[in-house]
Amino acid sequence: MQLRKLSAVVVAALFVTIAFPAVAHADDWTGARAASRGGTGLANGADVGAIGENVATVALAERYDLVAGGVGGPDSTWLGQVAAADSRTSVVTLGASYSYRTDDVPPATELIPGWTVLGDAITNTTSHQGVTLGLAYPFLNRKLSVGLTGRYDWRASETEGNDSAFNFSLSAAAKPWEPVTVALGINNALDLGYPDTRRLVDFGVRWEPGEYLGLEGELTTEWMGDPFEESLAEHVGVDFGVTTWLRLSAGWQHEAGDHKVGGGIALVSDKAELDYSLVGEVGSEPARLWHGVDVRIHF
Repeated sequence: MQLRKLSAVVVAALFVTIAFPAVAHADDWTGARAASRGGTGLANGADVGAIGENVATVALAERYDLVAGGVGGPDSTWLGQVAAADSRTSVVTLGASYSYRTDDVPPATELIPGWTVLGDAITNTTSHQGVTLGLAYPFLNRKLSVGLTGRYDWRASETEGNDSAFNFSLSAAAKPWEPVTVALGINNALDLGYPDTRRLVDFGVRWEPGEYLGLEGELTTEWMGDPFEESLAEHVGVDFGVTTWLRLSAGWQHEAGDHKVGGGIALVSDKAELDYSLVGEVGSEPARLWHGVDVRIHF
């Protein structure tokens, strides 16, 4: 029976990967739920991107999850993701994800010989796809877990050609006491020397002081850097359950000199959840907005 359930999760993930259109996001692989909370997701494992980036957090609770969705943003940026996680069939938690991101360049303002004529739009300039497969092992009655995730990315670009790379991430998560979850992720553990594969460290903490309230913070820094003096990104989020089936969220994030604020709404049941997020860049003219939708099914 357990094997059948696991097979059903994998088959469903493949189906959604094929059937869902490419839809997506602003900040790498963050899904709609994390986007509505300021980009936080490391310490709760509930976001579609978290399954691929920090499977250790998923291992802190027993569940089958299937998640799909994405975010659309400025410059015709789209990101679509699907992920599946199983922490119930065996003591080892398994997580897998597929993501597809593409962006278009606005109409050209000058002639680029051999590429485009003045005023023509350059469409589908870059497509970026990634596949992850991770496993995690819990300890101390699921109060502590460690995880390892392998990721293969490939990119096709009209301007920069095609390339691909493999890397892996290390993750750890713990619940020192019931209301608090802390998480650590080391992304791109192999330093390949490329700007987009640099080694990064993420710190996350989530506090749930009540049944309907969650507070979350996250910090990203370079490997071996001072997280409080050389941070690359800061994220803060809050979510509040208005009723047992309706949840509101809000957040703020700072990354690469840009500030973003956002919020979201979620419809929640025992078997499924639907999240919508809206994020805007502070002070941008014209307004730069990202819309996201995630669907989560519990088995």
